[in-house]
Amino acid sequence: MSKKVAESAGCRLLTSSNIKALMDSIDTVLCDCDGVLYHMNTVIPGIPEAVHKLKSLGKRFFYVTNNSTKTRNEFAKKCTGMGLPAKEDDIIGSAYVAALFLRQNCNYNGKVYVIGATGLADELHAVGLKTVGVGPDSTDSNFQAAQDFVPDPEVKCVVVGVDEHFSYLKASKAATYLANKDCLFVGTNPDSGLPSTNGRMLPGAGSCLAMVKVASQREPEVVGKPNQIMFDVTMSKYKLNPKKTLMIGDRLDTDILFAGRSGLQSLLVLTGFSNLDDVKQKQQSKLPSDKEQIPSYYLPSLADLTLLLNTLEKL
Repeated sequence: MSKKVAESAGCRLLTSSNIKALMDSIDTVLCDCDGVLYHMNTVIPGIPEAVHKLKSLGKRFFYVTNNSTKTRNEFAKKCTGMGLPAKEDDIIGSAYVAALFLRQNCNYNGKVYVIGATGLADELHAVGLKTVGVGPDSTDSNFQAAQDFVPDPEVKCVVVGVDEHFSYLKASKAATYLANKDCLFVGTNPDSGLPSTNGRMLPGAGSCLAMVKVASQREPEVVGKPNQIMFDVTMSKYKLNPKKTLMIGDRLDTDILFAGRSGLQSLLVLTGFSNLDDVKQKQQSKLPSDKEQIPSYYLPSLADLTLLLNTLEKL
């Protein structure tokens, strides 16, 4: 898609001519992680310099990720290991938000069946919840194992995140628990895929969640971007002014929609999930929800921001 088409409906390339106006209008940056800062365990070249530059200009910088595989402390260690300045308190993850949601919003204190990684279980443990289900099942995933499954009577909640051990048996167990209409059903995030180091999209939490939804005929409460729960936790924790906050992300349907619904300016980077053809489709759509997915600005990579910010020192 041409730059001219992209900018015709509000998605402007961030350049030396408009970077000052943007920086003058914000005091806080919320930044997605996967596909923006790094791919899996590999930092995108030039990203640490861009983040350090933003912070040197006095901008508050927070990591807001839908990835539910790690605790906030583990994310902080991952970021610092890549040269990114991060403390545990700088990070809002969907696993952390799911745990807060269950304890504070639902007042739940029982056992949770978890489809997800150890990081998700650890965040649930941190608020006093017991979990079962994390890791590979001890039996083969087949019809007989699903039929023979005996549910734990203490489980009254199912939480689904991305799970590299996801299986037919795990989906069947979740559906068994969810057959009880009083069983809570929470999804960490709707992301269908995760960008990998070789350019492939790996199935994400939304892919696992889709099977459980269909199998159980239940709709989950999804806590991650673009949903209100993630916004409420972020705004409350950091006391943000939405009008002076920029959201940076790589997905239109999570990061940019999160910004659109919340009244934030947004910057799409093209190193992850969405591209300018996706933007064009949103621009041509008549659906209000699609209009909310049009970013304010775009850059090929967040690394390009460093050069633009350097031009401010010459003004």
